[in-house]
Amino acid sequence: MNARNYQSDFDLSLMTLEDIQLLSEFSMSPLIGRAYFYLTEMKRKADEVSLGEVFRYNLVAKVLDEKFDSIFNDFFSNKSKFKKFEYYKSSEKIDLKKWNLILEIIPEVLSVVSLFNFHSNIETRLDENKLVISGLILEDGTLELNRKFIYVVTRKLIKQKVLLTFNLEKTARTGLFKLDLRIDISHDDSLVYKCCFKATPNTNYIVGFSNIFGHYRTQLENVKKIGEHQVIELNSDLTLKHYHGVPELSRLESVNKEILHFSFLFHPISIILPMKGNLSTESFSRSLSSHHDDEKTGEQNVSTYYRTIDFFSLFNT
Repeated sequence: MNARNYQSDFDLSLMTLEDIQLLSEFSMSPLIGRAYFYLTEMKRKADEVSLGEVFRYNLVAKVLDEKFDSIFNDFFSNKSKFKKFEYYKSSEKIDLKKWNLILEIIPEVLSVVSLFNFHSNIETRLDENKLVISGLILEDGTLELNRKFIYVVTRKLIKQKVLLTFNLEKTARTGLFKLDLRIDISHDDSLVYKCCFKATPNTNYIVGFSNIFGHYRTQLENVKKIGEHQVIELNSDLTLKHYHGVPELSRLESVNKEILHFSFLFHPISIILPMKGNLSTESFSRSLSSHHDDEKTGEQNVSTYYRTIDFFSLFNT
């Protein structure tokens, strides 16, 4: 198979799906989003057959994998701080670009890990989407004392499109908590999480965010339980509103809006979008822009425009 003789069919398929979405009701979006995903997977596999998987990079990837293992094991072998260390990985799908990112961010990640007083075993898991470090910690005020330092580290990671979040749960023992540090490295430049915003009765904006976006969807009730925290609402006209808690929403509004929550170590942040979205490909987004640019005026009653928003910049507002 020629390396690119299926590219035009792929692009036309995505454009046809977009035409279907524009003509259908909003309830069709999940099914159309699923079709986008399957088409993308078919193209990815076809690319692998045509271009060859990057097995010629196996030796380089193996060296990077071993380098990470060495850094990780050396750090957690400190018996005075960590009693027992268990490491699980699934690194077969980690490419060279992702390995480079992991090696770049690991010093920052370990600087945060070193802040906590771990009580017993530490378990870590690594794959192409995330690194999770879990263990029991003694609550000694570390989080409050180091909140500013953690904020600086988190901001550094955000600039590299990596999210550091956490989950803290009480245990049966007083002062002992289960801590999960989650380092999300799943951002992919070839994917977008897209939402359709209706700016005016005659203008729609299809807005693309990072694919990482969809991992943090939650229910409004869950966010309300957190109490006062920073909430950012992105309106249909692309303006932002800031709150110190969840704003009052009608039942209909809460059903239609997309609610996302990010449990950062320095303080939690929630983001509200006017509509729910789905996963798509960057090539779809480019074809959508060119497709509508070429349309003759008057062929459609409603104009649709495509925009991308730097999702990570929302955390810097």
